[in-house]
Amino acid sequence: MTVNSQLFRKTMGHFATGVSVILAELTPDLHAMTANSLTSVSLDPPLILVSVDHNARMHTAMTLGAPFTVNILKASQSQLSTRFANPHPPANLFENLTLIPAPHGIPYLAAALAYIACRVEAIYPGGDHSVVLGRVEDMAVLSEDPPLLFYQGQYRTLERLAPPGPLT
Repeated sequence: MTVNSQLFRKTMGHFATGVSVILAELTPDLHAMTANSLTSVSLDPPLILVSVDHNARMHTAMTLGAPFTVNILKASQSQLSTRFANPHPPANLFENLTLIPAPHGIPYLAAALAYIACRVEAIYPGGDHSVVLGRVEDMAVLSEDPPLLFYQGQYRTLERLAPPGPLT
């Protein structure tokens, strides 16, 4: 069987993911991108993984080792995801947003569900993307609101939150 990009995208679209906005500085500018390719990798040391398209401005920042923050979005923040997914962002990209500096200096979105501040630990080739391993330096849960989800090419929300319990 031949796997083409459309079939791959459609199949992977059946895996629901959270939505995040990644911020990094490429001096003197702050760059942002929407990402749903985020996963935890290790507890000790705390590491996360994000994938960045080679054509994204964020790719340059990451390959230069820029520190970054991952901002996990709330269900009510689909407009932020769309804003930061624009390959040609407007000059006022950060207008009307409250940004708070994380300990490493790169800001996080004050209205996010949670943020994770990282330094680039390693970068690996991954086809048309680079796989960036980030060492977590700081993090916080900022809200208990439900998360924004992406499923089958659309933003989704949880209809209800299940009580915490053991995985079976």
